[in-house]
Amino acid sequence: MATRRPSASTISPDTSLPDRAAEALRDGVRTGRYVPGQRLVEADLTQELKLSRGPIREALKQLAAEGLVEQSRHRGAALRQLSRREVRDILIIQESLTALAARLAAERIHEPGVRQRFKQAHARLMAAYKQSHGESAVLDARVRYYSEIVAIGGNTELTRFVPIPQTNLLRAQFERHLPIRERAERRQDYEVIAQLILSGKAGPAATAMARHIKRTRLAIEALPDRVFAADA
Repeated sequence: MATRRPSASTISPDTSLPDRAAEALRDGVRTGRYVPGQRLVEADLTQELKLSRGPIREALKQLAAEGLVEQSRHRGAALRQLSRREVRDILIIQESLTALAARLAAERIHEPGVRQRFKQAHARLMAAYKQSHGESAVLDARVRYYSEIVAIGGNTELTRFVPIPQTNLLRAQFERHLPIRERAERRQDYEVIAQLILSGKAGPAATAMARHIKRTRLAIEALPDRVFAADA
């Protein structure tokens, strides 16, 4: 299946033009349309997103503030590539915050509508693994899975701190380099985490989620230097 192209037309018409462009670019990272290190040429983006250069420039500034884009006076804008140190920092933060999200989700799993909502998110992720639609489908389903766990936990402040944009960038940069065995183990982790959340076992769910993120961090840290950006 071809990778879905981001389009500003898929965003709510009430959203400002720079925000529409920024969301389309985030969507492109999430689905694999854009890859770390890729130059983001304004002229190309204006044609692709059907927007003028003004909103595109504002969107690139917004994404630079989020840590997704690097801007240089001489080289223009490019999707950021992560160094070893940056990967470690992002995943250490994610280890703690997603563990908290799993705990909160398990604590609320018996509230009306929460169980079904989580089961649907988990089912979509497992279906993405089973279908042969390429890595982009799994990346997209995984992002939505984590976002749903955070959302059903009910802590609105937590949504501000879980580093979803940076995690999307991290997955896009390293997913294809990870061993098949590690991917299979990660899939098994999701089954364990799901059962613990659905059983309302908050403490074990948090522990399993933290262990899962740590496993991912160690697997990425074992990759060769060539797949990382140089440390600043």
